[in-house]
Amino acid sequence: MTVIIRRTRFSFPVIGCPVSMQSSRDSKQQYKALVTEAARGNVDKPVEASRKVKIEIDWFSQGFVNKPDVDNIVKLIQDALKDIVFVDDGQVESITARKHDSTSVMSFTKESLSIIEPIMNGHQEYIFVRIY
Repeated sequence: MTVIIRRTRFSFPVIGCPVSMQSSRDSKQQYKALVTEAARGNVDKPVEASRKVKIEIDWFSQGFVNKPDVDNIVKLIQDALKDIVFVDDGQVESITARKHDSTSVMSFTKESLSIIEPIMNGHQEYIFVRIY
């Protein structure tokens, strides 16, 4: 039997509504800069090129009417993390993205409270990124 223990390398929130790859060029650049800034504030150096990474993105919002589809925000976030969190896209082994309506009951198992800290601080819209 093989037992795999997941250890979070980095985690951080990005405050604001994520942007779709179909958004305007300016919107994409602004959001990418926001993600890059948040990552730089939490990551000392990229994971070595020989190591694989897994990305988890949790998107918190008070409803998702007129918001991008969750699959359309992933590529922009991944692009923003390149050269800060990892060296090359080829290192990314998997990406998981989930939406959470913060007006509904949410349940998390074995999760740090830092995932909901922005909600407790009054932020209504954000993503929480974890890198394994």
